[in-house]
Amino acid sequence: MKRTQFGWVTVTIVLIVNSIVIFQFPHPTTFLLISIISLITILMFYKLTITVSEKCVQYSFGIGLIKGSYKLNDIISCKPISYMPLGWGIRFRPGVILYNVSGNKAIELEVKNKKRKIWIGTNVPEELADYINSQRSQVV
Repeated sequence: MKRTQFGWVTVTIVLIVNSIVIFQFPHPTTFLLISIISLITILMFYKLTITVSEKCVQYSFGIGLIKGSYKLNDIISCKPISYMPLGWGIRFRPGVILYNVSGNKAIELEVKNKKRKIWIGTNVPEELADYINSQRSQVV
């Protein structure tokens, strides 16, 4: 199973800020620098993809430079959650690491040998949690 969440708000904000800065500082070097930073930010965080296989849960941001995976047999629990918006990207808070690009819904993974719970943003947390739990029950 593969589900992708697009970060329309993130992309829009980056483009608006880029436009404002470019009009405020029309110097070619500034224009080029801001454009490159904006492009890199968009490529890194324009989407978040979660892939669940028979062995693991994987996530990757944008073009895939930021990614991670957890083996199904290392996952203690998985459940859908809603949370107060914390911004987008990678967020650290007491006991939790949040990976998201949009919204306020996620799956919560409790993983063996991890001090923090993992929250991975998705538009379909119930569907993903049910599927992950069904795959976990089949792991020997």
